[in-house]
Amino acid sequence: MTRRSLAVAAMVVLSIVAGVAVPAAAANTDVAIESVDLSVDQPAPGETFTLTTTIANLESSAGPVEVTDLYVREAGSGEDLARIEDVGSIARGDTRSIPLTMSIEEPGEKKLIVNAVVRDGDADFEAVSYPLYVDVQEPDEAVLSFAGLDSVAGEETAIDVSVSNGDDGALSNVRLELTGDADVENPERVSASIAPGTQTTHTFATTFDEPGDRTLSATLTYKTDEGVTRTVTRNVTADVEPATLDPQLTATGTTANGSSVVRATLSEFGNVELRDVQLRAVVDGETVTRTRLADVPAGGSRVATLDGSAIPAGEVTIVAEYTAAGETATSETTISYAPAPSTGVTVTGVDASRSGGVVTISGDAANVGSLDASSVVMRVVASEGVTPVNPNKEYFVGAVDSSEFATFQLTANVSASVTAVPVRIEYTVDGERLSRVVELDVSDAAPSSGGQGGSGGSGLSLLLGALVVLLAVALGVALTIAYRRYRD
Repeated sequence: MTRRSLAVAAMVVLSIVAGVAVPAAAANTDVAIESVDLSVDQPAPGETFTLTTTIANLESSAGPVEVTDLYVREAGSGEDLARIEDVGSIARGDTRSIPLTMSIEEPGEKKLIVNAVVRDGDADFEAVSYPLYVDVQEPDEAVLSFAGLDSVAGEETAIDVSVSNGDDGALSNVRLELTGDADVENPERVSASIAPGTQTTHTFATTFDEPGDRTLSATLTYKTDEGVTRTVTRNVTADVEPATLDPQLTATGTTANGSSVVRATLSEFGNVELRDVQLRAVVDGETVTRTRLADVPAGGSRVATLDGSAIPAGEVTIVAEYTAAGETATSETTISYAPAPSTGVTVTGVDASRSGGVVTISGDAANVGSLDASSVVMRVVASEGVTPVNPNKEYFVGAVDSSEFATFQLTANVSASVTAVPVRIEYTVDGERLSRVVELDVSDAAPSSGGQGGSGGSGLSLLLGALVVLLAVALGVALTIAYRRYRD
């Protein structure tokens, strides 16, 4: 922002300054405050700014003077806002600019009095003052806002701090720091620029050690479009709850996609998230299988399955290990595990024949599981070089009881380079629809006998025709004889 220079104010002679008696007339000492410049036109409450005072020792003075004190007070107040002592000397006809750093906590228009005390060569003191009006306002270029302040003691929480630019120009060199009654990971973030009318949000991983009202302080430093560097601080209070851990683990043996599994459910009824969860099945003190589980939110549940084929029948302990509020904890439950009956439909007795580009596949759909299967359907799966074709691009087998089989036939247009045809088997067991794909070998598919017109086939046809004629003649003769006997 543009620095402001104020006109020379009326010189006021004080009788007493800082407890020093000043003579009524200081002979040949002529000192004035020429100007006071502010580094910021409208400083923000609590923002540090620089007030530069220029003191002139006029040509009418008898000689040099020593500046013993320079201080600033609010009009009507006896309390210093800023003070500097033993500044140095000013030669006759010369000036001296003295910077003074200060801040004003409360917003509003403030009338300040800048006071300077000088001592001449006769050890006489003279004081001059300068009135100054300063408008203290909340800055409107950058606005800080918070989200995610609901926290639990000891648990890492993601707190979002957004920086919004409400100025007409861009904010540059934007530096945000989050401190306070918490452990903040990577507490300082930097943005090169924030365009006008936009915002940037930073997420801080924050952990409060103790419950109750805890303070966070966000300090934002930035440069305005006019080149002024400003610092804004905003304090917020987070209501941190005590950690309450209330996990519950349940487990049961079941089936999934035809396989036996142990289904475990981990619930958290407290206000702490369960993180880095691992489930283990333990038999006789040994871990037989394990799996990981997604983080369990406070008030939520997660479900995972453990491979039942790795778990022997009998008593099994399911252990959940996790991190809660920064501490490692476990929950466990014990079940009596009995592997569920198995299911499985496979293909046996495969035979393939080829007629031109069409391959016919015959075989048996065999139920090798211990449960009955219903609605068994076989389908040719379209793939590179394989196209399902009628009349049997799919085949409904129906029900196949445990340890039984049923025949099927499939047809597909298969290129000469293809050696295996993918076939999908679908079936239902206990209301659950299961599906899998098998590869059936067709590399040895022999040409079919249909359409082969060799001589052997023709001879056989003639022989069969002759036999039919002979049988017809014999039948006619027999009927004639019978008729004559009946008539006689």
